[in-house]
Amino acid sequence: MKSGKNIFLKKWVAGNLVVYTGALGLFHPLIAHGFTGDHDRLLTTPQFIMHTLSLVVFVFLLVITRNKTFQLVEERKTLAGIWPFLIITPGVFWLGYYTLFIPFDILFMFLSIGLINAIQLKPLVKFPTKWVRQCILVYLLAAITGIVIGLGAHLLWYKDLQGIAKDLATWLSISSPAGLVVAYWVRSIFKKQLIMPEDYEAEMIPEQKVQLSKVA
Repeated sequence: MKSGKNIFLKKWVAGNLVVYTGALGLFHPLIAHGFTGDHDRLLTTPQFIMHTLSLVVFVFLLVITRNKTFQLVEERKTLAGIWPFLIITPGVFWLGYYTLFIPFDILFMFLSIGLINAIQLKPLVKFPTKWVRQCILVYLLAAITGIVIGLGAHLLWYKDLQGIAKDLATWLSISSPAGLVVAYWVRSIFKKQLIMPEDYEAEMIPEQKVQLSKVA
């Protein structure tokens, strides 16, 4: 019989792979560029709105998937902790874009996700301070991996593609490797650090277990 932690870890990996590839790799370019077309560095108002909407859709799905996974660990509402993602992540994305330009928009976006997860999930791990450092590092390396592979592939193979095909190919090449890093590296951290309900039960003294069994 599979343990609760094994089920959690599989759900974490599957959820992240689907959201990063689907929401960031597919939905983002379709929403951001499919309706308003290509853009220069300065976006038009409709382009800015559609890009922001696509980022909101991405983090919205990311948070829902995360929370549904963590419902295996604790009672958690589906939209718990969503506001920092909806406000901060698009905000720092545009901060990076309009100050240092590409790829700092991608870098800042991933770092914001890592920082918010590091803070919000800290009560659920054994070594909170270590978790914060690990989590931020993972999302930093995920961003770097996606940037190097995705933008490298763009320069080598995709830059001459036309229309939405170029954007889809580029963002899939960014999001898929980055999603793999997040899914599997955080999985290895959770495997050692995550506190499951059975861990609490194992730490209870025998007298407490007897009392609980009588109450039940």
